[in-house]
Amino acid sequence: MALMKIEGRVLVLMTALAGLSLSGCVSSPTYGTDKSAGAQLLDDVSNMASFGQGKKKERIDYKPRPDLVRPAPGDKGYLPAPQQSLASSSDPNWPESPEQRRKRVRDEITAHRDDPNYVSPVLQDAPVADNIRTALPRGNSRREDYASRTPTSDPAKVAALKAARAQQNQGSATTRRYLSEPPLAYRQPASTAAVGELGPDEAQKERERKKAASGSRGWRDYLPWN
Repeated sequence: MALMKIEGRVLVLMTALAGLSLSGCVSSPTYGTDKSAGAQLLDDVSNMASFGQGKKKERIDYKPRPDLVRPAPGDKGYLPAPQQSLASSSDPNWPESPEQRRKRVRDEITAHRDDPNYVSPVLQDAPVADNIRTALPRGNSRREDYASRTPTSDPAKVAALKAARAQQNQGSATTRRYLSEPPLAYRQPASTAAVGELGPDEAQKERERKKAASGSRGWRDYLPWN
């Protein structure tokens, strides 16, 4: 009954809008379409009325959720035992307390007190500067550690050290080691270049300039620091 009343009202509204649209079809603009504003409104209202007259949708048959599958009474003995908690002191990954670590380090140092090759772990607790790190023992024997820190007088080692330092220097006038270096022909000075001449000393030039500016010489002019 209610549906018939709604349909009747829709039909009355459609009839009224149709009359209004027909009365304004002559002068109503189309805005670039083939329908006027009134005709488009009438089509929209008729489409809305057609949606309300559609067939009823089929209802969804919802079924209740099945019960949980429980084990049989005789299968309860085969269930796995609960896992042991890992948060226990017997776990090897359990964090070490400061007191336990202090006792462990003290016992370890006491046990290796007479071992010259033993390196104490206490030295690694704080960052050590590079100049101090070179003076610390490296785990070798005392003789090897003393020999590594004592300057050597072996001629072969000294020559090898000088050769290594010479290889680090770039820009040699007689050898081209890398392609990034200019050719040797570009390193040769010009024939008119003053090669090897350092020129007069700047201090001597300053003294001569003061001497020429003073005009007269006194006993102070003979002092070397003037």
